[in-house]
Amino acid sequence: MTKSFHELDPDAVRKLLEGHENVIKPAVERELSFFRSIPCPACQGTETEARINPKRPFVKGSILPNKLLHCLHCGAEFEPDTKLISKPPTISSG
Repeated sequence: MTKSFHELDPDAVRKLLEGHENVIKPAVERELSFFRSIPCPACQGTETEARINPKRPFVKGSILPNKLLHCLHCGAEFEPDTKLISKPPTISSG
């Protein structure tokens, strides 16, 4: 049996959220600032793209999805906290 998706009325959602602190926006801003400060461990490039980690999309205690960084210069994919490379570079960094 397939359940249909019912989208909530945006005005009803706004009313339900009234008086509650927006904890998501500051968390996103902190995460973006952190990601911008991390160079690629393979080539030291500074242009990266955050992608949701498909093997572990959520982590206990975090309100945001778990992400990996993808280097736009060499193609390496790595974990931002540990700098552990999960996919090696696809372009030579030399």
